[in-house]
Amino acid sequence: MINVLIVDDEPFIRQGLKILIDWRKYGFNIVNEAADGQSALEIIEKEPIDLVITDIKMPHMNGIELIEAIRNGKNKHLKVIVLSGYYEFEYAKQAIKHNVIDYILKPIQKGELVKTLMEFKESYNKEAKKQAEALHTDMIVLERHLNALCSGLYNEQDIDYICKRLPYHNELRYIMMEIDLNDKGFRDLKEEEKHEVINEFHDKLKTYTQPYGDYVLLDIDKRNESYGIGFIYSRQFSKEKGINEREYIQKLQETMKVQLPYKFYCYIGEMVEEVIQLSNSFKSAIIAKSFQNYKHSEDITYYDDTSSLKTSTYGIKKEYMDELVRYAEQNSEEDIDRCVDQIYSSFEENNVDPKIININIDYLLCQFLYLTKELDSEVDQEEVLRYISECAFEQCAARGSAKHFKAFVKDFAGYLSQLRQSNSHGVLKEVEKEIELHYKENLSLKSLSEKYYINSAYLGQIFKKQYGIGFKDYLNNYRLERASELLIRTNDKVCFIAESVGYNNLDYFINKFVKLKGKTPLQYRKQFLK
Repeated sequence: MINVLIVDDEPFIRQGLKILIDWRKYGFNIVNEAADGQSALEIIEKEPIDLVITDIKMPHMNGIELIEAIRNGKNKHLKVIVLSGYYEFEYAKQAIKHNVIDYILKPIQKGELVKTLMEFKESYNKEAKKQAEALHTDMIVLERHLNALCSGLYNEQDIDYICKRLPYHNELRYIMMEIDLNDKGFRDLKEEEKHEVINEFHDKLKTYTQPYGDYVLLDIDKRNESYGIGFIYSRQFSKEKGINEREYIQKLQETMKVQLPYKFYCYIGEMVEEVIQLSNSFKSAIIAKSFQNYKHSEDITYYDDTSSLKTSTYGIKKEYMDELVRYAEQNSEEDIDRCVDQIYSSFEENNVDPKIININIDYLLCQFLYLTKELDSEVDQEEVLRYISECAFEQCAARGSAKHFKAFVKDFAGYLSQLRQSNSHGVLKEVEKEIELHYKENLSLKSLSEKYYINSAYLGQIFKKQYGIGFKDYLNNYRLERASELLIRTNDKVCFIAESVGYNNLDYFINKFVKLKGKTPLQYRKQFLK
């Protein structure tokens, strides 16, 4: 809605204007009215006004004086329409001089007013779009300079731009706010939906931190799969609110927790004195994340609290990992729980360096892969690795939750147990029926494995062995075959057909169709119309 202020010293004129047309129908909202120019100025200072419709002849401050005051004030770009019952050339000249958008004679004609408002609305929307695009471009440019600075790959131009653009350049911390990949609600989202969540998170943090929203950026830690945003905190932010920095960050985390329906963590980098040192704070935020990994999964982790700890480069006993592999092979859940607790206690008590922890985890992974090969010489190791990834193995290891790590090992133990069985292939007939009946829906190996009580990795293995291709490729091909039938038998639009066989993204559907059929959907249809 475009906010309108009506200014006229005659009450019946103001009232008549308000009821002359259905303002909201045309996209306008009369937010206030004033009897003279001085009162109008006071309203403009306090309320968001987009358009002023003002009379010329008024006491105290007339319309021309009001326009002059607007043009000389901070709202100089405010648009004005002039009303007058006195059509004098001098008034018109002065109004034009002050860049009013139109001059309407009293008594006001409904058609003339609507025409003027519609012309204004068109130009207003064009200008708003132009400003939004400029703002978006400016934001992209700023984030590019900030990313360069945080990554340490900056030049003098980056420093100069940031120093001119941002008010505070000293006493800074990089705050990494990252969504927990073990949050089931987030994990089940499609990739484009995850990015929508991050962009919304980014926008909400910008809004909350105003007038310092420019210090918010999309997180630049791209070394691992992660979904998060960054915030460059200045000590000045908390000083202005009269609280200390930990109170400020705690309130920030609690506020965004309400705004975001998914669990997230905050990793707080070290304080640096100058903006040129920002990459040090960014790197220390990553270190804070690593140290938090095997601690207590706190929502906020400060590098300051971990930097004084002495890390051990000595790994845990090899026997612990070998025991865990043996218990997984035996599918003994009680022993798995006890052994994982023992391993995590060792990580924490010895303050083991995260790099050393990763070496131990890699050893465990290799042992698991070796076991699968021993049980089935034809096992597809790539499929096993994909399964491990889907089970968020890396996230379990990276997040450091013993609970999630136990769940992974138990799930893998179940997979090993099912590999020993030879009669699981019967479930494939049921899976085939599921695809035939529900191919339009969001089917996945995970959902089908849960329905038929079979390990998803094992189901993927036997499916690929039976059909020669993976489940996703099989499902895609089935959908595309149904789409090709619809292209021949109906005159439905391609977008409708794509949606009817389970594709929400038209471009993705067309790309898949071309790969399978060697033609676009329209080309495929045309060959049968000849």
